[in-house]
Amino acid sequence: MFRLSLFALLVLAACARQLPPRPETVVVHKDRISVRMSSGSRCTGPRNADTRNAEGWAGRLRGCDADYAYVVKLDEGTTPVRLLLEEVPGALGGADLLEPGAVVEIRAAPDRAYLFRAPD
Repeated sequence: MFRLSLFALLVLAACARQLPPRPETVVVHKDRISVRMSSGSRCTGPRNADTRNAEGWAGRLRGCDADYAYVVKLDEGTTPVRLLLEEVPGALGGADLLEPGAVVEIRAAPDRAYLFRAPD
């Protein structure tokens, strides 16, 4: 019985490692976003002529194994020298708790997005 339990535990641990990485923290700089992933890797989302739009900038994360799309929306008048963003606790109804200075959405799949906000 012990061997069977140990085997089941090892199988579960191996499966957990194969989950795709998720973004844990986002820092908004004036020329990029920096994203720390659950795998420990770090990604960037550059702000340049190709990625700028009327609200901020958008593109695909670079420098890590997660090929996720991102969108940065800045509140009017926000100058992102450096903003540390926190993931919105949307499942707990906390999406309305913070007024954002910046909002970053990282889309891992069509049905999975991570939303980060920085308060004003």
